[in-house]
Formats: sequence, C-alpha cells, structure tokens
Amino acid sequence: MSIIRTRVADDTWVFTSKLYVEVNAGLVVTPEGGILIDTLPFPSETRQIINFARRICPAGIKYVINTISHADHVYGSYLFPDAELIAHEYCRDMLKEHGIQALAQAKEQTPELREVEIRLPKIVFNEGVVVRLGGKTVHVMHAPGPSPDVCVAHVREEKVLFASDLIMPVPLIFSPMADIEQFKRSLESLYEFNLESIVQGHGDILLRGEVTSSIDASIRYINDIQDLVNTLIAQGATKQDLLQNDIEQHERSRIPLGGLVQDFHAKNLLYLWEQARRRQRAARKSAQAA
Repeated sequence: MSIIRTRVADDTWVFTSKLYVEVNAGLVVTPEGGILIDTLPFPSETRQIINFARRICPAGIKYVINTISHADHVYGSYLFPDAELIAHEYCRDMLKEHGIQALAQAKEQTPELREVEIRLPKIVFNEGVVVRLGGKTVHVMHAPGPSPDVCVAHVREEKVLFASDLIMPVPLIFSPMADIEQFKRSLESLYEFNLESIVQGHGDILLRGEVTSSIDASIRYINDIQDLVNTLIAQGATKQDLLQNDIEQHERSRIPLGGLVQDFHAKNLLYLWEQARRRQRAARKSAQAA
C-alpha cells in the first residue's frame, strides 16, 4: 500500500502512513543532502521514502531526527545507517529502557517488523539543536508534554513546524508519562513562530489559517476536560456520566484518524478521572491521619 506524499513547501515533503494511524514523517531536501524528520513504522513504507529521496535528493539522507521514542516514529531509523541520527537525550534513554523490549514483543505479533532494529541516536541534546545543511536550517527543540522526550522541528526557511505528538487531532494526555502542565506550556511556546503550516504527529497538515486556532483549541481542550472531570466528581457523578461527554462537545471532530479520536478522548477522560479520584482518596487519608 502506497504512502501519502504531500509537498508542504518548495523543498519540504510530508509522508503519511496508510498502515498505522496516519503517522507523519518529513523530508527537507537540499543540494547537499536531505534531513529526514522521523520515519514510518513499517519497513515497506519507509523504503518508499528512500526510493522517493533517491530521485529528488541524489546527495542522500545526511541526518535523521527522532522527535519521540515511540515505535511509529523511529522504527525506520535503521534503514539509514549512513545518516547521523539525532534525538533528545530522553529519547535515547527511553529507546534503551523500553524500545528494545517493546520491539521484541512487536515482532512476535507483526511479521513485517522482524527485520527492524532499534538504532540509538549518537547525537543527543538537552534543550535543542540546530541542523544546518545546504541552505536549510532545522531547529529541533524540546517540547515535553505527551511524553518527556517529545521535540518539535522547525524548518525556518520554509516556516514549517513538524510538531510530533505535541499537536494531534486530539491531545493525548492519558499516558502515565504525560505531564499536563508541561503539555500546555509546550503548546504555548508555539505561538512565537511565524508558521505557514504545522505537520501534526498524526493526521492532516494544518495550514496557515489553522495554525493559531489549532494551538488555541488544544490548550482549551485540555483545560476544559480537566474542569469537566473536577466538576462531575464534585457533583457525585459516575464514570458513565463522564463518558456521555462526546469529543464533539469540545470543538473536535470525531472523523480524523479513522474515528480513533473519540476513543482517545474517552481514554483522556478516564485517565483524568482516576487521577482525581486518587487525589481525593489521598486527601481523605491525610485528613483522617490529622
């Protein structure tokens, strides 16, 4: 099955998986070589990127940037052995601690992944790193929230931001590794860029007229569902009452990602509910002890 290829600027392309939740990767083309931002999860899809790059970027891929340690973004990195692999230090740590074991389990269930190998980045950074190649500048910045290792990649000359999982059709906050307050701060940091487009971690590309409103909507969504959960718990509501709140009640469509956004929304609500209940129980124990 062919991937979806979209040109977002003169020298910048986006590749979207048809096999796994519309995850996106990007390629910045220069006369001196290419800068690949993430890969696609299945070797057959990443090889389509390689074949395309051979035609339009004969100097080859010089750098691969991992914006997050998640399998769907990094599994193709091993197919670029001659490229410098760049990631945040947390990304490297998480690949070592969790990625190798997770891949072994995935191979048992998905035959196509049997050839995949975890490639650890050799160039790691803490706050950010700037990659300059052939007249293009890609500024990679730490933007934690959905996970502590998330980074965004700003292609300055093209005014394109590859936002990784920081920007999605619905924010994902239900992971134990998510930090909601950091998530909101990272989203707010995106206002400073004058962008023509944002490439979401998954799903459609956001064009200039959607950039600011999409950032606004993501922050508002997180605040709204936090308020919703706290209000329902204070009213003595149940989980069933909570799950009556549809994604469309929060300015989000249920259509993207094959309808998975509604499932993600429900998981967000339940995660916040359990967190609030734990805080409530801890407060009671503290009061009883006093």
